[in-house]
Amino acid sequence: MDSGCVSLLVPKQLQGHQDAFLRGTFASSASAEQNRTAYVIVVTWTDVSSDASVGCIRNEPNMRSGPCASSVWVVLRTHSHISLTSLEILGQRVPLSEVNLVFYDSNEICQSELISRKYPYVKEKDHANDVVPYFIHCVQSDAKEQYPKRRSEPLLLLLWTVVRLFLAVSWMPKVLFEALHSFLKNRLDYSSSFLKQILLRICQIKKIQDDIRAGKSSLLCGRLLTMIAIDVLAGVCVACIISSYASVGDMYSSFCSWTKLLAATVHRLLDWLSGAPAGLKLNQPLTQALSAFFSYHVHLWILYLELADPVLRGVAWVLVWVGMCGASVQVAILSDLLDLATLHLHCFYIYGARLYNLQTSLLGSQWRAFRGRKWNPLKQRVDTYDAGGAISLRRVLTAVVFTLVVFLLPTTTIYYLVFVVLRVSLKLVRGLLAGIVWVLNINPLYLIFLNISGSNRVKGDIYFSTLTDQHQGEAVEGNCEGPLLLSLCTWPSSLSHILTDASPNTFPSRPSPNWSFILSSIMFGEHLL
Repeated sequence: MDSGCVSLLVPKQLQGHQDAFLRGTFASSASAEQNRTAYVIVVTWTDVSSDASVGCIRNEPNMRSGPCASSVWVVLRTHSHISLTSLEILGQRVPLSEVNLVFYDSNEICQSELISRKYPYVKEKDHANDVVPYFIHCVQSDAKEQYPKRRSEPLLLLLWTVVRLFLAVSWMPKVLFEALHSFLKNRLDYSSSFLKQILLRICQIKKIQDDIRAGKSSLLCGRLLTMIAIDVLAGVCVACIISSYASVGDMYSSFCSWTKLLAATVHRLLDWLSGAPAGLKLNQPLTQALSAFFSYHVHLWILYLELADPVLRGVAWVLVWVGMCGASVQVAILSDLLDLATLHLHCFYIYGARLYNLQTSLLGSQWRAFRGRKWNPLKQRVDTYDAGGAISLRRVLTAVVFTLVVFLLPTTTIYYLVFVVLRVSLKLVRGLLAGIVWVLNINPLYLIFLNISGSNRVKGDIYFSTLTDQHQGEAVEGNCEGPLLLSLCTWPSSLSHILTDASPNTFPSRPSPNWSFILSSIMFGEHLL
């Protein structure tokens, strides 16, 4: 064997351990080009039996150190410090100068989730020349075998009971919420923030149940528990603060008053547009017709709120108490109430956008027809056509329609721009509320605390350093041909890496506006915001 072709990894926790057999695994890789065989030996812990062992600890000279049935036999001394006494592979003693003796902290490797993700284990890989993934896999697999499940702990049993009870109670509401959300999404093209948040919360608790059932305490489980606890605590505090100043009936009355005030403001805005807004000269018959049309819808909306007052008041009681499930649910309810209060403004925007898009499309088609061109929908291009003479009835009608659209378009554009400004303002408010819900749902305080405290659970980087420990130096002084002593150290991953690697698919994505779609929708009115 060439120098440095054997890597022996030993846990630091063996220091001071009594005589025992060593449990572990090994792998080898032959290289035809360099004419050598590389070995990696991972010692995981001790065992009372010599079956499947890779060596032993011999602090006393009378203990047998010869190999049993294993192809690899390691003899360590751990009385005052860990040192390698001898190493045999396939019955042949290996010179200690050809060994890299690496010490590692088994607690850091076993408790970290990020290390195994950064160094994934592939069974068909050359493990002897790619030591780190194989080493991590061996240590963590051995730890899972020794401590398979921890559901017997009282805290986990209590958490398991609470989660099972919640999922059992929420089974029927979940089915109803999913059906209602699907109906609103598919039939009305509306996505309720309240329904999405409730369904997301049930899925998060279901994920916690899966982790507890597997008997593991993962970063995802801890993050979800912390996030839900903070969210519910904030929701209860908000509910207590609000209830100390006003009752649910008072809050609903304030909501109705604000809604009616908004409708009255819109009515005054329509009266202002029906005249000469900002000194603009509008088409009076068209602006009077549009103002009357939209004012009638405002009147219908106020009448609807008055008729539905008993039903909405009962719904308010239910939603306020459901809101105590968390501050994110309360903000989601506020977002839905905002959509409910401004439904007439959304209708106005749809009417204005469709009318504006119709006139701009008609203007473009008549302009092409006036020049003897037309849009071919089959070939998706503009073609020319024979008008049948220099002056034809078609071109005369085209000119008349084009002129009418040109004179009516400014009035329609003014109404459209006003409703677009209102729609964009409401979208910004709704986006702000969606951002608050998103922040509450991805609450990273748990991961930040682990990162600041330097917990083993967020350690994801590995580096090697040579040992300068005094005891290890004494171990080498007696034998100048001893092994190269290394220490495998772990380092906490960066906070950004921790946040992105801790199961991002479980949390909602960050709401980000599509500015190109928004600008094109505003400019042409073809798509709705």
